[in-house]
Amino acid sequence: TPTTTMDSQLQQMCNMARNNGVIVFGIAFEAPANGQRAIFNCASSPAHYYDANGLQISTAFRAIAAQINALRLIR
Repeated sequence: TPTTTMDSQLQQMCNMARNNGVIVFGIAFEAPANGQRAIFNCASSPAHYYDANGLQISTAFRAIAAQINALRLIR
């Protein structure tokens, strides 16, 4: 499958999720520039996007867990 087709399908799924009230987090783990862009565009906001390399992946997951826990406390 061509990359452009996969990127388009990803954006359709992300839009559908966001339009249905789903908060979308994205981690571009050691991704090339076009992958980073696709994941950034998928995330619900810039605050829901993480560009991680190496051990930074742990920090990204901890930050996402903290945001999810905060949502649970609010709702």
